[in-house]
Amino acid sequence: MSNMALDEKIFRAFLEDGIPAFRVYGWASPSFTYGVSQKPEDEIDMKRCAATGLGIAKRMTGGGVLFHNNEITYSLVCAKEDIGEPDSVFVSYRKICSFLISFYRSLGLDASFALEKEDFKTRCAPHSLCSASREKYDIVINGKKIGGNAQKRKKRAVFQHGSIPISVDWPFMRRYTRSLPEDISSGVTTLSEELKLVPDKRILEDILIAAVAKEFDAQFIEEECPHEAIMAQ
Repeated sequence: MSNMALDEKIFRAFLEDGIPAFRVYGWASPSFTYGVSQKPEDEIDMKRCAATGLGIAKRMTGGGVLFHNNEITYSLVCAKEDIGEPDSVFVSYRKICSFLISFYRSLGLDASFALEKEDFKTRCAPHSLCSASREKYDIVINGKKIGGNAQKRKKRAVFQHGSIPISVDWPFMRRYTRSLPEDISSGVTTLSEELKLVPDKRILEDILIAAVAKEFDAQFIEEECPHEAIMAQ
């Protein structure tokens, strides 16, 4: 089962049983995902991807085209009350993304939301490629965006998945996309660029899970499927 299909299965399962879940996963080969309302051919060279075996998958969430390769990817499904999101607030990105801020800070990085920066108004810009966009609750380190996240909601259910890039091969990505800015690396960063020594991927995954447990006061019951966990409140 593909990563996006499994994420959708986890979301549907939550709608039936109400059990929150946090999943951490990776990619067997370089791949693209695109938002539910996007036409992938507008941004991705579909023929070249097919010829070289790059995967392309539709997300059930919105947002722009995202390139996946050397990264940690996660998905989270829960109810509003599981993350302490107030009933009076329709969407609290600050609340649900708090574990990401905690994760980066656990690595010694000064992470914050884009809207907290003085230059936000001048640098805020949507884009059909996730890497090239900058919106209010994108996370920035040293003035550069890191990673990306997208959501789907249904009644009180909250689903979010996103990526934490360890490194990005921009020249490789450019060969398969149509509108990647020439200066993309000046506004986007990765763990490899920000850390002198990047921990092993499994260690990073454990730090991420610990950040979720800390921010949402959750305990985990690990399932048999590698790197998946069920949140127990």
